[in-house]
Amino acid sequence: MNEKDLRKLSRADLLEMLIVQSEELRVVKEKLAETEAALQKKEIAINTAGSIAEASLQLSGIFDAAQESCRHYIENIRLLSQRQSAVCAQLERESREKAAVMLAETAQSCDAMESEAKVRCAEMTAKAKAESQSYWDEVAGRLDAYYQQHAGLRELLSVPLKPTMPE
Repeated sequence: MNEKDLRKLSRADLLEMLIVQSEELRVVKEKLAETEAALQKKEIAINTAGSIAEASLQLSGIFDAAQESCRHYIENIRLLSQRQSAVCAQLERESREKAAVMLAETAQSCDAMESEAKVRCAEMTAKAKAESQSYWDEVAGRLDAYYQQHAGLRELLSVPLKPTMPE
């Protein structure tokens, strides 16, 4: 538009055009800011990377750090494994010692029970012998008394029987 056309427009039209241009200017400024920010990021990336060779060297450093981290991790696992093995060995020793003590106590308890059983068996055997001897003495006394009361039976038993001849 030229100057003559602009003079013919009303104030409202001019204001409306001014608002539209302001909006377009704002959008253009935002795009410019975004473009400058992207350009700045690329310049920073180019400045820090320098070249592909420098980038590969930086990656190599990352790999070296990763390798070192792996080495530390494996060393820590090895140390933990050794500690765990030592703890297991200690627990095994303690368990074996407890088992030996328990076996000794059990053997001692068994020996005590065995000797107690032998004593009780000897007492029971002695008691049984005494009771059987007492019973035998009583039976022998009764038989002797019965034998003496029946003297005729004694005579009969002392006479030899004459064998009879077959006819």
